[in-house]
Amino acid sequence: MTSDMIRANALLFLAIAPLALAEPRQISGIFPHLAMFNNEGECGTGAVVPWADRLWVITYGPHLPKGSSDKLYEITPDLQQIIRPESIGGTPANRMIHAESQQLFIGPYVIDAQRNVRTIPYSTMFGRHTGLARHLTDPAGKIVYATMEEGFYEVDVKSLAVKNLWVDEQLKKDGESKKSVEESMEGRAADLPGYHGKGFYSSQGRYIYANNGERGSEALKNPKTASGVLAEWDGKADKWTVVRRNQFTEVTGPGGITGGMPGDPVWSVGWDHKSLIFMLLDSGKWHTFRLPKASNSYDGAHGWNTEWPRIREVGDGPLLMTMHGMFWEFPRTFSAANTAGMRPVSSYIRVIGDFCA
Repeated sequence: MTSDMIRANALLFLAIAPLALAEPRQISGIFPHLAMFNNEGECGTGAVVPWADRLWVITYGPHLPKGSSDKLYEITPDLQQIIRPESIGGTPANRMIHAESQQLFIGPYVIDAQRNVRTIPYSTMFGRHTGLARHLTDPAGKIVYATMEEGFYEVDVKSLAVKNLWVDEQLKKDGESKKSVEESMEGRAADLPGYHGKGFYSSQGRYIYANNGERGSEALKNPKTASGVLAEWDGKADKWTVVRRNQFTEVTGPGGITGGMPGDPVWSVGWDHKSLIFMLLDSGKWHTFRLPKASNSYDGAHGWNTEWPRIREVGDGPLLMTMHGMFWEFPRTFSAANTAGMRPVSSYIRVIGDFCA
């Protein structure tokens, strides 16, 4: 190589090096290269979770219980976006870190501490996955999934073997009796009022499930229509118990994304046409509070306008709650004996699927 060629290569390297080392492009805090897409006509952010030195993100399409073009994304500390080949899509918004097995359960994916990804196919666990809860009697060995149409599944955290507990109502096929569907799925139908399931959690010896919608033409035009439900099940009874017949979304507690411990309080936020409704389960008893709405844009007895409001950790200090266009500062110690500290922070005009530090 001649000296002129060496000099030219050195100049080329010096010209390229700053580009290679430059920070990713951002515009007012937005990184365009991290945009996510699907082919479904609607692309929502179902869940975002920091885990194993990465940020994991799933997207969802509108009504796809058998999968879709949506992806599981792995984002590195230097903001590289990796589309995982294990992706099967769907309409998932569930996420939980299972401490005993050191795995992140997000959508239909199970990610260990070494970032190995396993996938539970929709042919095995049908439905629009909306929530996860710690198992009541075997929390170290099992986890429970809930779908938006009242399907509930028990999953072994090691083998990923799936047991159907309550049949997803979408499996009540046309021309096939409910009884035959239940028998074929080795399960039962929960038959809860309302539909469009959202939050799911366990504590105090029960699973708690929320939905925020109602079917029918009246629900499309009258926000005062009876809609939604907050319900509980002890894991043994042959039916669920209705706690309150209103629209509810988030169900969580101090354990947050790691799930509820046996004595933890449980928090659930919902609404009616008058105001927000906040429910607290403490020492086996439900308590009710009312909060103001920042916007009526999220109303609708059909339940389609909310997506997944959350109460989540965003670092040290209070939790952050999103509901009906308002960010709320939420105390980690909220209980029947300590109801102070819930405070509105600011309003917003968007739909927020999930958030984290």
